[in-house]
Amino acid sequence: MRVSLWRMGALALLLSMGSRLPAQTLEPSADTIVRFFGVPLVSYSNDTRWGFGAAGIVTFRGKPLRSSVTFGALYTQRKQVLLYFPFQLFDRSGQWRAYGEAGWYRYLHQYFGIGNQYADDFLETYTARYPRLRLTVLRNLNARQLVGLRYNIDVYRVVSSMAGSEVARGLPPGARGGRSSGFGPVWLYDSRNNQFYPHRGWLTEAALVGEHAFTGSNFEFLRLSLDATRYWPLGARMTLATQVIAQFTGGHAPFFNLSQLGGTKRLRGYPDGKYRDRHLLLGQAEWRFPIVWRFKGAVFAGAGTVFGSPGETWHWRPEGGLGLRFEFDKKQQLHLRLDYGVGEGRKNSGFYLTFGEAL
Repeated sequence: MRVSLWRMGALALLLSMGSRLPAQTLEPSADTIVRFFGVPLVSYSNDTRWGFGAAGIVTFRGKPLRSSVTFGALYTQRKQVLLYFPFQLFDRSGQWRAYGEAGWYRYLHQYFGIGNQYADDFLETYTARYPRLRLTVLRNLNARQLVGLRYNIDVYRVVSSMAGSEVARGLPPGARGGRSSGFGPVWLYDSRNNQFYPHRGWLTEAALVGEHAFTGSNFEFLRLSLDATRYWPLGARMTLATQVIAQFTGGHAPFFNLSQLGGTKRLRGYPDGKYRDRHLLLGQAEWRFPIVWRFKGAVFAGAGTVFGSPGETWHWRPEGGLGLRFEFDKKQQLHLRLDYGVGEGRKNSGFYLTFGEAL
């Protein structure tokens, strides 16, 4: 989510107050440790006006890595509601892993068109309401490779849109909403030394997810996704993280489920969904380094493109920026992340504040 400077100041103040509190530890038994960190949120933006809520993270033992559930809840003066629970779960035997997100949203979205032909200042808004579930369940093949299945569902309802806009006229596929429900196989390779702030290793995922009437969807399409991230140690305390993402879609995906660039992880600086289309290519890198005490810095850059067909001219969108990290849990290396990213064009820049790393 793109955050205004005014909103950023309110969030930063409250999060910095909360970050001085130690993570709460409960020990029900000798082999179970639960850690909790949470803070209140107060926010303001032109889209939401004042918003109030809370955010935090709960972690507990798994094998080989720690399980975690992040939570966030926000209610705004415009009656927008955001409830979201990203999670990573590891069973005690070390054989199974599950990750994804559960949530419910009522939000004023920005729509910038599909493809690359729209002017940089083209913008429409619409409000959508939907529950969301993203679930991937994997089983170990060996110490580093896992295979399993993925299930995604959004029950998307567009409740209002700008008069005369493309969404109001029903031009983009899925403009009337619908149920997007997909299923397919996933392969994962994970050799990271830490899942929250890796210093070395690989995290690579390949997935093939299809939607059809027999998967419970109102749409028919097939998507191949490839995501490879490498963490390179630069001395004892610095890390270079590099990531490549490719997505290819066949069939008729709704506009809200097309591949997208922008937001907190894919080309920071561009608003959420600034560019969207059937196919996506993205490369980005981030250098992480210590500053003082629990504060760390980051410098990042990248470029990405979306396109509708292989023969289309690719328009690469560059971005770059600076970041600040605060390590609120030193043992697990959990961080609050504040980034400022700048993209191409005068309107493509913004602050981001969240838990965890972008890549």
